[in-house]
Amino acid sequence: MAKISIIIPAYNEEKHIGSFLKELCKCFPSEEIIVVCNGCTDRTPEIVDEFRRKNVKSLVFREKIGKGAAIVEGFKVAKGSYIGFVDADGSFGCKEIRNVVKALESTDCAIASKWKGQRFSCVDWPFLRKVAGRFWNILVRFFLHLQLEDTQAGLKFVKRYVLDSIGMNFRCKGFEFDVELLNKIRRKGFEIKEVYTPVKKLETTSFQLSHIPRMFLNLLRLSLRI
Repeated sequence: MAKISIIIPAYNEEKHIGSFLKELCKCFPSEEIIVVCNGCTDRTPEIVDEFRRKNVKSLVFREKIGKGAAIVEGFKVAKGSYIGFVDADGSFGCKEIRNVVKALESTDCAIASKWKGQRFSCVDWPFLRKVAGRFWNILVRFFLHLQLEDTQAGLKFVKRYVLDSIGMNFRCKGFEFDVELLNKIRRKGFEIKEVYTPVKKLETTSFQLSHIPRMFLNLLRLSLRI
């Protein structure tokens, strides 16, 4: 059984997924890599198929199910003792994944954090994205009491027993999934360790500021447990 399962939720990532999988297959030749194609309308599934002869598995959903739901589908089939997910756009590479996995050796859950120990001006990210990120972090701390610097970085790993404990029944299907996952982990009494991880600033992202209202509504529901 693979020690590590790396889940990659992918929506229309034909520009990045090929080079990213090539890098991962070289760095993690004996580990399990699961790409969940989330309603892609481009060539992402075909590009992923080119790597299936290696250690890459693919799950293809013709309808868009959301980033969070895609990750959960990956969780369901993952066989590793360390299970995590990483963004498909290559914003985190092998070095960053290894650092988070290494941190997991001494905790229950390890997550990348571009804000850990950093001032606002030091984070190399678009200004409006940084403002929105800090505002979101304030809301998460207020409503869920999650005392973390960065809940949204797309690189997180947990030990298998953590997933077994929290189960697979998630309410959030989109980008707010990360908060629900971390909240479930905290409520079960598991430790979460943040690992400072600089993130590459890319030209494109599937996240849009228009997603924030729905994220806020789901945050309220999580805080009220409804």
